[in-house]
Amino acid sequence: MNLKDVILNIVYDPSYIAMTKKDLDKYLRVDKYTQKAVRDILKELEKENKIRISKRNRIMPITEDELNLIGNISMAQGGYGFFVSDNEDYEDVFIKKDQLKGAHNKDRVRIELIKERQKGRNAEGKVVEILERAKEEIVGTYQKNKGFGFVIPDDRSFGDDIFIGEKNSLRAKNKDKVVVEIIDYPKNGKPEGKIIEIIGGRKDKNIDILSLIRAHNLPYEFSKETKKESLYIEEKISKNEIEARTDFRKLFTVTIDGRDSKDFDDAISIERNGENYDLYVHIADVAHYVKKSTAIDDDAYERGNSTYLFNIVLPMLPEALSNGICSLNPNEDRLALTCKMTINDKGKVIADDFYESIINSDYRLVYDDVNAFLDDGDENIYDDEIIKEKLLDFDKLREILRNMREKRGSIDFNFSESQIDVAEDGRVLSISKMQRGSGNKMIEEFMLAANECVASLFAYMDFPFIYRIHEKPKDEKVETFKKALAAMGYTIRGNDLHPKDFQKILEKVCGKDIESVINLLMLRTMQKAKYSNHRDIHFGLSTSFYTHFTSPIRRYPDLIVHRLLKKYINNKLGSINQTSLEKSLANNADHLSMTERRSEECERDVEDLLKCKYMIRYIGDVFHGNISSITEFGIFIELDNTVEGLFMYKFSDDRYEYLEDQMKAYNTDSKSFYSIGDRVKIRVMDVDIYQRNIDFDMEVDDEIISQQ
Repeated sequence: MNLKDVILNIVYDPSYIAMTKKDLDKYLRVDKYTQKAVRDILKELEKENKIRISKRNRIMPITEDELNLIGNISMAQGGYGFFVSDNEDYEDVFIKKDQLKGAHNKDRVRIELIKERQKGRNAEGKVVEILERAKEEIVGTYQKNKGFGFVIPDDRSFGDDIFIGEKNSLRAKNKDKVVVEIIDYPKNGKPEGKIIEIIGGRKDKNIDILSLIRAHNLPYEFSKETKKESLYIEEKISKNEIEARTDFRKLFTVTIDGRDSKDFDDAISIERNGENYDLYVHIADVAHYVKKSTAIDDDAYERGNSTYLFNIVLPMLPEALSNGICSLNPNEDRLALTCKMTINDKGKVIADDFYESIINSDYRLVYDDVNAFLDDGDENIYDDEIIKEKLLDFDKLREILRNMREKRGSIDFNFSESQIDVAEDGRVLSISKMQRGSGNKMIEEFMLAANECVASLFAYMDFPFIYRIHEKPKDEKVETFKKALAAMGYTIRGNDLHPKDFQKILEKVCGKDIESVINLLMLRTMQKAKYSNHRDIHFGLSTSFYTHFTSPIRRYPDLIVHRLLKKYINNKLGSINQTSLEKSLANNADHLSMTERRSEECERDVEDLLKCKYMIRYIGDVFHGNISSITEFGIFIELDNTVEGLFMYKFSDDRYEYLEDQMKAYNTDSKSFYSIGDRVKIRVMDVDIYQRNIDFDMEVDDEIISQQ
C-alpha cells in the first residue's frame, strides 16, 4: 500500500478524529525528508476532492453531499450559469449572475445550495470557492483602442470582454479574429489576457469556421515531421508484398460512396454459395503504412479521427495516404484487410475468416446512382450487366441482414440529417434533408456485420481489445421520453426496457409527420456511444459484440483494431504483453472518445452556423415545421429543411403557461395547447450568427395545434 492510500485509509476510518497536518506528521512518524512528500500528497488529494482542509487547518473526509457540490460552471448567454456536478446523477443547479463570484465558463468550483428544486425549476446555488480556473484559450474579435484593446469572446457565455494591454496585443489589427490566454483575474474589473495567435482578418475566407476549429482545439496542421515522412510514403506495392498476401484481384469488387468523396476505405464483393452468400468486406490496410512511433501515427492519434465541416475537412492522415496509396481507388492494386463472411438466408454469419489481401476495385459507384437503380428502377444507369447482377445480390443480402437485426431488436433510427451545400468561399447555397436510399443502407449493413465479426473474434478469445459500447439509457431519461410519447398519444410499457421496445415505437410512427421528432427525442434519450477496453452491450444495435474496424483512414480506433487483427492473422498475438496492452487500450479508449466528442461538437457548431447564414436571407418569411421540444421558456420547432429555431414566450403578445407534467405549452389567451410533434406555421423573426440562434414567431392563423 502506497503512502497516498495509507493517508486515505486514516482519514476515512470510522474512528478517525480530525487531525492537523502536524498531527498527521506525528501519527505517521515522518522525518524532515518525508514531510514534503506528505504535504504534496495532501495537496494532490485536496485537488482530487478526496479530502478537504477545514478553516481550522484540519484534514477532513469529504461526504457524498459535499462531493455533489463540486463540479464545473457552464455559462449561458444571459450571463448566468449552471453548476454541473461531478456526480452525473446530480441535477444541474442554476447560478444567478451575481452569485457566480467571478467564475467563468468551465471553471471548477464548490457551491452551496440557496434554494431547493421546485416543480419545473432547477435548484439555485451560489459559488463559494473557485477551485481551479479553466485553462482554456478563448477565441474572439479584437477591438483596438489607443494603447490597449479588448477581445470580445465569440462564446458570449464567457461573460466578460477581456482587457488586452498594448504589449500583449501581438500587433493584432482592429476586428482581427484572435486567440487570447487569460493572465489575470482581478477582483474588480475585467479579466486581463494576452493574444497568442491571430487567426485572420474578419473578411478572410471561411474565417468563421476557422475560428470554430480553433475554439474547439482541433489540430488543423500536421507537424513538420509528419510532412517530411509523407514525402517518403510508398507509392507502389512491392512484388514481395503481393506474393505474401491473399490475392482477391480477380474478385468483382466495387466501392460505393458519396459523389464528392475522395478517400475510399471500404470495398465490397459478393458471390452466391448455394443458398448462402459469401460477402467480402475489404478495408484499406492503413496499418501497413502507418507504423507506431512515427510522426504520422502521433499526429493521427492526437486527432483521433477526421473532422468533416462541409467545405473544410481536417483529415486524420496526410493526403498522400488518405487520398493516395491507402484509398481503394478503382483499377489500382491496393493492400487491404478482408473479412469474408458466409451468411445464410436468416442473416446469420455461419463462417468467417480474415485475410491480409490485395484487391483491385472494378468500379467506383456513387450512392445517388445505386439508389436510382435499386429504388427507382432506372435500368439506364449502368451498362455493365455484372454491376446490375451484383447490385441486386447486394440488395437481397442487405434485406436479409436488416430483417435479422430487426428481429433481434436493433434500433434503426431515421432522423433527419442535413444536406448543406456550401461554396468554397463559405456561402451556403442550399439546405435540405439528406436522402438515405438502399445503397446507403447496404453499406451500413455490411460494415455492421464486419464490425461484429471482428469484435466477436477477440471477445471469444478473451484477448485485450477496444470495443465500441453503447450502455442502456438512464431511467430518468427514459421517463422523460415516456412522457413525451404520452403527450403525442403513444405509450411504451414496462420499466426494464429493451431495444425492441424502442424499435416498436419507431415502426408505429414510420412515415408520419412526427417520425423525425420522435427519432430525435429517442436519440436524446440514449446514452452516447463510446470506446472501451471492457466489453459491454451496444444497446442501439442490440448486440454484445461490437467494434470499429471499417474506417481506418478516418478513425484511429479502427487502426488499433487493424494492428491487433494483423497480429492474429500472422499468429503473433502471443508476442504481446497483455497486461501492458490492457492499460494502453484503457487510455486509448478515453482519449479517442474525447477526440470524437470534440469533433462532433465542432461539427454541430459549424452546422448551426451555416444554417444561420442560410436563414438570415429569409427573415420575415413563413415556413412550416414540427414542434421538437417544449420548455419553460419556449418552443423549439424543426422546419422541413431540418433547420431548428426557438419561439420564446416572452417575445409574444400572448401569455403562455408551461405544463411540465404533460410536456405541453398552453396559450392562456387563445386557449390553445401545443404538443411535441404538432405541425405549426412560423415566421422567421431574427438570426444571430454569432450565437448561432434563430428566433421564430408563431403564425396563429392556419396553424395546426392540439386542442384539449
